[in-house]
Amino acid sequence: MAVSRADEERLEKAFQYPLLQAIAHRRTRRFGLGYELPSGALKYKSEKEPVPLTELETALLCWAGHGVNGVILADYQTNLGANSTMGWVGKAHPSPCNDVARVHLVLTNDEGVFVYHPTEATKVVEIETEEDRHKILDFYRKDTYQVADGRADIPSQALMVANVWAANRAGSVCFFPVIDLTVEYINYCLLTFQYQGIQIIDDKTGKPAGVQKWVDNGFLKGPKVRLLEQDTHVRQSTVAQGHYIAQNISFAAEAMGLGSFIFGGFSAPAIMGATPFGKGLGFRFMTGKDGLPNPVGIDGRIEAHCPPYFEDMNAAVDDVMEMKFGCGGVLTSEYEGVTPYLDWEAYLEGMGQFKEETIESVKAFCTYVYETYGRFPVYFDTMTIPMWLQAHHLDIDFYDKFFPPEVIAEAQRNHMAEWHGS
Repeated sequence: MAVSRADEERLEKAFQYPLLQAIAHRRTRRFGLGYELPSGALKYKSEKEPVPLTELETALLCWAGHGVNGVILADYQTNLGANSTMGWVGKAHPSPCNDVARVHLVLTNDEGVFVYHPTEATKVVEIETEEDRHKILDFYRKDTYQVADGRADIPSQALMVANVWAANRAGSVCFFPVIDLTVEYINYCLLTFQYQGIQIIDDKTGKPAGVQKWVDNGFLKGPKVRLLEQDTHVRQSTVAQGHYIAQNISFAAEAMGLGSFIFGGFSAPAIMGATPFGKGLGFRFMTGKDGLPNPVGIDGRIEAHCPPYFEDMNAAVDDVMEMKFGCGGVLTSEYEGVTPYLDWEAYLEGMGQFKEETIESVKAFCTYVYETYGRFPVYFDTMTIPMWLQAHHLDIDFYDKFFPPEVIAEAQRNHMAEWHGS
């Protein structure tokens, strides 16, 4: 479907908006068309009806947060840790080992709940020309999948009380970066077992976590690392992607003249659907041996590398290896996607391989964790939402009544005329 001339002009204006100006003017602006602040010094009821975001507005925000921007460079020593790479498709945000395929942007609007998950790049710099910008709508139309009808049932009990009045309102779009820890956890173990020889110690027993054999035979002779420390490091580096996504969307909203605000105070499990208060985003939960619900995916769309989506953790590790080195894997000569290198075969010739001891010890560790604790990882949920963001059309009258005029930039004052005019 062709992009209209009016939409081309809107894209041009958004792309030309200065980044540093967006940083200077970025603010949380919670009050949208049709909203009501029921009490307090800022008590106000909008006299206008909500206006949903258009397809182009939603697509551009999705792309700014989690869209394809080409391919990564992976400019490091090919013979030492380059086998960490999990994929070549680059996204608008950074990712440890470029494990972007395990990050999913879930969104909800008046129409339903969707997963935005583009996974293909066609060239090194994907959005290079004005014509390339049309791909932003193409990605959205092709790679957005509906998983539920109607706006997500987000329970008020999941939110800090100060944000309940504005959250998930009619006309808004709510963006939830969902981070799956499992693949990058397995990948990180492959790397640290092989190159650092770390010995992961179960905090609760003081003994190696399923890897005593490889400690005894000298394969794992590096530093001792507590299981909690390993879990924490993987979680911190992996969930950071959610913060980048939210920040990117907020800057794009600023450039487009939309209101937005990022949520920090909330219960991720409740948002995902762990409580009887509301279905949330409709995730599947498994109960670990700690008796707590653990989100593992949305069947058919977002599935963690652990049971019930894999028979056992051995199969999950095998699948990670298959992604890298199997038929058509991202680190093989049969890979059919775009890569950044002028000489792909020379890059592969210098590629380090994982030793059999590495793979077997990682399988033993992952199996120990899952069989001992009934979950993977132990100390954190398998999937989480570190931050989420809401975007909407602002009621400028509210801000003119209570705030000095400079809190509303030109982009916001002119938004409805420029983005919703003929």
